[in-house]
Amino acid sequence: MAILGRSALGLDLGSHQIKAVELRHTLRGIEVGGVHVMPTEDPDDPRPRSERLRSFLRSHKLPTDHVVCALPGDRLTGRRLRLPFRDRRKLSQAVPLEVEDDLPLDAENLVVDWELVGGDKREAEVAANVAPRIEVARLLDLLGEADASPRVVEAEGLVLGNLSLWFPLDGVQVVLDLGHRKTTLCLCIEGEPLAARTLPLGGRAVTEALARDRGVDLREAERIKCEEGVAPGGADGASQVLDRIAREIVRTLGSFEPVLVEFGAARVDGLTLIGGGAHLRGVEAWLGERVGVPAARLSPPDDEAGRAFLASGDPALFGPAAALSLRGSLRARTRTNFRQDEFAVRFDVAQLGRELVWPGVMAGVALLLAAGVATTSIVLQSRRADGLESQMTQLYREAFPGGRAPGNLVGAMRGAVGQAQERADFLGVYRGNLSALDLLTEISARIPQELQVTFEELSIDRQVVRIRGHSTSFEAVDQLRAELSRFAPFSQIKVSEITSGRGAQGKSFSVTISMSATDGTT
Repeated sequence: MAILGRSALGLDLGSHQIKAVELRHTLRGIEVGGVHVMPTEDPDDPRPRSERLRSFLRSHKLPTDHVVCALPGDRLTGRRLRLPFRDRRKLSQAVPLEVEDDLPLDAENLVVDWELVGGDKREAEVAANVAPRIEVARLLDLLGEADASPRVVEAEGLVLGNLSLWFPLDGVQVVLDLGHRKTTLCLCIEGEPLAARTLPLGGRAVTEALARDRGVDLREAERIKCEEGVAPGGADGASQVLDRIAREIVRTLGSFEPVLVEFGAARVDGLTLIGGGAHLRGVEAWLGERVGVPAARLSPPDDEAGRAFLASGDPALFGPAAALSLRGSLRARTRTNFRQDEFAVRFDVAQLGRELVWPGVMAGVALLLAAGVATTSIVLQSRRADGLESQMTQLYREAFPGGRAPGNLVGAMRGAVGQAQERADFLGVYRGNLSALDLLTEISARIPQELQVTFEELSIDRQVVRIRGHSTSFEAVDQLRAELSRFAPFSQIKVSEITSGRGAQGKSFSVTISMSATDGTT
């Protein structure tokens, strides 16, 4: 597991070159620490490979606390299994048993690990990888002698899918690693690695065929290959080797079809080329024509991290090493690790303590900052509360001059409001400041003396005034209505129940007055 503030070093131990990519895990994400390369064999340096590798790592000051490497795909055996359960504990027990039944070697000579690549809630589809223990031991011995013992030993193939964490691999893409001794393919659907295969053919076979065709040594043949690139349609041995590689790629794409069907994909959208062979002149057009799928070299994203990678080295050349270093991140898409049983990492508690010093310091600083923020918030809230209490005390004293402010201001003010409401109800206060007496006075003042109207009954119920009376004519009733409507608080005046009353000219009537919700003036 990668720890914040540390670096993960991906080592691509190729047969032609050893490539290293250092990635740092920071609060802002992943940053490029550096990319470096050294030849696997050097005629001018007779030192053992492990000693040369140790010197290479030290000269570039590369971190070796979290090294990630991979066993070559042609040294592994892969199986795709479908099991009727999905519990990871059961899968860990069942997968090795299922795989061992299909292999001629004894279980004690094998290391088995697996990746969950499909299925549903009731069943699981896993990609299992089997490595001979002797191969794991040989790799660990080499890196241990170079003082670069790895934390993770991955399986070459699916691990290439980790490139989707950083590089654009949208849709259905096959990452194609054109190596010196072999060619590795990894099928990715929306960045998720689902299937892989390694072909035992690579750039060295082309170089050897070219050396035989031209009668030159391997070094000269390599130079010619890099200068001339891929020449499709030739009849020489090099062209025949290239044709074999293309046929194997087509056959492998055909073997991926059941996976495409399972995940609802119609076809492969493109080939993403990485490795040294990705830079052969004309290789993209040649593959596109022979395989029938568009091909393009791996390109970094157009952001700060991508530009930093591009400035440090070629993304396609260092693609496999970058995939391994991304395996050391917390977001890695693959989890295969052949460091199991007797090969498991033995943690040095003292070293782990030293590694946790920096995260501990960061955690302490974070706690101090959190405590400071909490203290500041409490102080501000206390000051705000004091200010509100002071304002409420001032309001209470203005409302009740001469009185002493009680301890519970909110309760006292609620009580005062309640008492005021009770007094208003008792006195008959309407529309905020009009009492029943005010309304009677206003109605009496608005009736002209010459208007012959007699009130027999008047009642006030909250916002409604009801009047029953007697008048000498319809005109007198209409004039009464007009006079009352001039008083703004009376929003609606309705006259009803006009009937003949006393004498030939007498009329009884009812008036209903609705009061408006807001104050007004005449």
